[in-house]
Amino acid sequence: MTQRTIEGDMPSHGLLSPEGVQLDLPIAGPAPRMLAYAIDFVIIISLMVLLAIILFTVLPISAWLDRWLSSLFRESAGAATSKHLSQSLGRSAGVFIAIFVLAQFVIETGYFIFWEMMTNGRSPGKALIGLRVVCRDGLPINARSSVVRNVMRIADILPANYVVGLISMIISDSGERLGDHAAGTLVVRLDRPEAAPDLGGSNEPAPVPFTRQQLARIGPRELQLVRGALRRLSKLPENRGRELVAEVAETMRVRMELAELPSPDRVAFLRSVLSMAERYSREASR
Repeated sequence: MTQRTIEGDMPSHGLLSPEGVQLDLPIAGPAPRMLAYAIDFVIIISLMVLLAIILFTVLPISAWLDRWLSSLFRESAGAATSKHLSQSLGRSAGVFIAIFVLAQFVIETGYFIFWEMMTNGRSPGKALIGLRVVCRDGLPINARSSVVRNVMRIADILPANYVVGLISMIISDSGERLGDHAAGTLVVRLDRPEAAPDLGGSNEPAPVPFTRQQLARIGPRELQLVRGALRRLSKLPENRGRELVAEVAETMRVRMELAELPSPDRVAFLRSVLSMAERYSREASR
């Protein structure tokens, strides 16, 4: 697995698919991740306010706070100097700040774990910005990785406002904060793919014939692989485009159990595979 740059200066995380084809996961940079977190943070604060209102309504917390503050001020009023009053108020403010920070961490951690498990790595903020958390091997995030990456926020948030996490993302090749390093996860962009290239009319005869048995071995994953390779050809350097076409063509040859490629033109071979496989799939579904 390697980190590379594709389509200009966009970073990506390279890995090999089970079929042996090089895939590139587009890495999300600090800016979109910060924007996604800002959206989630507004939701988290709203949840904290709602929770506080519910607790104050259901539990006798307000009465307890009144008694505690009254005793604090009575004690301070009997003190000989204002210094004792300032120290008492400072301790009280410290207690409230500590409770607030702890509550924020607990709610924030549970918030992200919940959404990452329910939506395969997409909190509401990430969903709006077009991001997703995945494992480094490209598979969906699991419960263990989600817990580790979110508990590690306690380190990323230091000394304040995620300074450590931001520095970690900037110096990391794959844009990982400390929680991602510990959990083995990545935050990737869900770029909207372009339409597959026009392969001609459905009635146009394909230049390379295949048997129904060979076409039956091609499933949705293989079709998606071929479409992606053809779609990216115009955006890749010539050498990289030839390598990609050769890799995908060999994968399809093995998948279809062909002794050799029926055409020396690998692009024409892939277009024929895609055209005839789609036609076969439509006929089989009737």
